[in-house]
Amino acid sequence: MPRSSVVFLMKTIPRILLPIIVVALGVAGFALLKSSAPVDQPLEPSARVWSVAAVIVEYKGLSPTLRLYGRVESPRETRLRSAVPADVKELTALSGQVVKKGALLLRLDDHDLQLLLRQRNAEVADIKAQIESEKNRHGSDITALKHERALYNLAERTLKRAERLAQTQAGTQARVDEAQRALRLQALALANRQRAVSDHTPRLAQLDARLNRSKAVRDQVRRDLQRSELTAPFDGRITAVHVSPGDRVRPGDRLIDLFDTNFVELRTQIPNRFLPTLRQALNHGSTVTATTELDGNPIALELDRLAGKIERGQGGVDAFFNIIGEKHLIELGRTVSVFVDLPEEANVFALPATAVYGANNVYRIQDNRLSMVHVERVGDYRNGQWGSWVLFRSEDLSDGDKVLANQLPNAVEGLKVDILTLTD
Repeated sequence: MPRSSVVFLMKTIPRILLPIIVVALGVAGFALLKSSAPVDQPLEPSARVWSVAAVIVEYKGLSPTLRLYGRVESPRETRLRSAVPADVKELTALSGQVVKKGALLLRLDDHDLQLLLRQRNAEVADIKAQIESEKNRHGSDITALKHERALYNLAERTLKRAERLAQTQAGTQARVDEAQRALRLQALALANRQRAVSDHTPRLAQLDARLNRSKAVRDQVRRDLQRSELTAPFDGRITAVHVSPGDRVRPGDRLIDLFDTNFVELRTQIPNRFLPTLRQALNHGSTVTATTELDGNPIALELDRLAGKIERGQGGVDAFFNIIGEKHLIELGRTVSVFVDLPEEANVFALPATAVYGANNVYRIQDNRLSMVHVERVGDYRNGQWGSWVLFRSEDLSDGDKVLANQLPNAVEGLKVDILTLTD
């Protein structure tokens, strides 16, 4: 082999073998590392455990709660109106103001009424004077009647004497005629006097009637004068003021609206299916209580009566609840929620509304597994926890059983759960 070929081979072989050696060393190192690595054990699949809240079933006597909506009303809401035509002189009432009975609300200008009252008083005084004059004249007529009768008797004797003298020729016929004339004149005067005495009673009755009429007119003016000052007819709260000082009002114009704070009630409509229960409670004298809230403060209510008429289109009967406590703080027309306490139901238990699945199903928790149980709904129950509660009965649940209290989107029979919170 030529020397140049040997030299070429000596230079080429290391260049080819070096990469092969490097690759072989790398593969050997990787195999060594892999063989010395720890062996991973395969994991067994496990079911997911859901964290839930639960409630303990406790049978006892509880009162179902009926939730309604009511409106604050007053059977004594008064609209004060003007009784006379006058100008508003003074106004002390303000809308929303609480007033006491007899407090001055408004004063009308009474100048015209004062003048009219003076005129009516003068008329009454004039008729009284006429009555007194009639009584005096009657006394004079009684005295004059006695004299008239005496003069009549005298004229009658004079006529008889003149007639005797004329028969004996001692007197003349002219004297007889004169005596007859005097007797008839006196008889006429006596008749007039008797008629004056007899007319005294009807004349006095006529004057008395005029006096009573004048007094009535005067008293009417006095009454109108009293009405010029408008006062509160009861302890109440003003809801509206329709006039201002200087306004001219006529009879019948609305001035001030207010309601009696001692007669404030809440009106709500009872569904027909609950009427027998409430009506029976009222007939037996049982107290039906309820609760509402005003600005976050609870207010006690008590059922007073049921309406005697159902308006067209209503789905129940109106019920009226008395408000216990401060009534002047409640505005008329306000709509509030009412929670009526129905008569107590025996052997029931309460669950939060979130525990109900479907219409009448709940999940009992046994050995951390869910099992569906059918329950019978009795009514709503206001517990103050968890929002709304519901009363149930069930033959499949016993005291001490644990029931799922919250909603699970994938709640099914046999689902494994873990109880985080437990409510008695």
